[in-house]
Amino acid sequence: MSTMKDVAKKAGVSVATVSYAINGTKALSPETLAKVRAAIKELKYSPDQTAKSFKTGRKHIIAFIVPDISNNYFSNIIDSLEQELRNSGYTLIITNTKESLDLEIEQLKYLTSGIVDGIVLASSAKNYKEIAPYIPAGFPVILVDRKLKGCPFDIISVSDTDAIEQGMDYLLSCGHTKIGYIGDAPHLSTSKERLQAYMNFLTEHDLPVDHDRIKETTSLTHSAYDLTGQLLAQSCTALVIGNNVMTVDACCYLNQHHADYPNARLLGYQHKDLCRLFSSDDGIIVQNEYDMGISAARQILNRIQEPESSRKEIIIYNEYTRPD
Repeated sequence: MSTMKDVAKKAGVSVATVSYAINGTKALSPETLAKVRAAIKELKYSPDQTAKSFKTGRKHIIAFIVPDISNNYFSNIIDSLEQELRNSGYTLIITNTKESLDLEIEQLKYLTSGIVDGIVLASSAKNYKEIAPYIPAGFPVILVDRKLKGCPFDIISVSDTDAIEQGMDYLLSCGHTKIGYIGDAPHLSTSKERLQAYMNFLTEHDLPVDHDRIKETTSLTHSAYDLTGQLLAQSCTALVIGNNVMTVDACCYLNQHHADYPNARLLGYQHKDLCRLFSSDDGIIVQNEYDMGISAARQILNRIQEPESSRKEIIIYNEYTRPD
């Protein structure tokens, strides 16, 4: 069985440097980290987690509280988040709240009791006050995707304003002036920002903001399918769909009712590897979950190592794209 000394010798560094790399207790150059990780992998070295936890007070476990694990948006964030954490010697555990605030609070109380070193949170709360009592002072938490008003935590947020404007501009150039909207739960920050971008575009182009053409639901209900039919029946010729799950629902409706609405168009969201299945000449908004996960991993580790550093917001930009 390989030891830390063996890893140090193989990597050409000191035992202390190997310890720093494993425990994340000191900043090291990318080159040094790469050498240590390569040696660990080659020697199949496995640190004594019990001894390491006793010595450092850390479990080397991060939790991700996910609102809907069946949504491939969050599944893809998990993928890059887990890989980046693993590269730094951390294990990721997942808990799924199914958009339930009660389940979220239950998990926050459990996970902050010494189970994990930090939490990445995509919250279902309407505001920070709903969860604040259940997070101990100083416990490392960062938000991902969804903002909470008054929240002191770091956040990895997403911006869609430019992408929505570009996509709607193309729809308008094709003659679509009756553009409907289907959005996610209205209390979510992402839902608010996307709806605002939609309404701003209409206003800036002297188009009426007709609230009968605005529908709000949740992805878990898959009611975007029926709402697509309602909006098309209201003479909408194009729709903006507020997330990837609802985009699938809307596309299913159009495919099944193509004969009734052959000229209807959609502007929706999807993961880049699935865009070809849902995109058309009208284009699609590509989600950047990979960078979201990488940034979340790096920021939660930074928060653990530098708990007194100032609050940070990192913005990930989604992009509108059309086939060449």
